[in-house]
Amino acid sequence: PIVLDCRNDYETQVGRFELAEPLDTENFRDSWDVLKDRLKDVPKDAPVMTYCTGGIRCVKVNAFLTQEMGMTNVSRLAG
Repeated sequence: PIVLDCRNDYETQVGRFELAEPLDTENFRDSWDVLKDRLKDVPKDAPVMTYCTGGIRCVKVNAFLTQEMGMTNVSRLAG
């Protein structure tokens, strides 16, 4: 699966899960263009997993991925 670290760059610098791909954004509002570019050639049914610090950014990212980009296999890491 594709594992996306939806935190801002300064949070990612503290640490991230092995093989997770940081969005490398300074502000959360910058995430949309990064996601469009990163996932433009990914099949719509490819597994995409997201994580952040408190959960709300993942909820918003997952809604964007499903509603705006048509992704069908999106989930949040629990924990």
